[in-house]
Amino acid sequence: MANARVLTGEEWVAAAAKIDRPPTPDDVSITLDGRRLDSKEKVLAFLAEVEADVAAGRTVLDGLV
Repeated sequence: MANARVLTGEEWVAAAAKIDRPPTPDDVSITLDGRRLDSKEKVLAFLAEVEADVAAGRTVLDGLV
């Protein structure tokens, strides 16, 4: 994961637009900690965690220390 590159929102949208195939069942988002967001319930739970972190002033960098 050390070589993973984080894309800006604009870069991600541009890269996604170049995909010229229909989605497959395994096309799902995967969080930085490896969780697969492969259901509506998992996405909603993840977004609730993000919302709680934002409200508490936490960032992704807080977990790196």
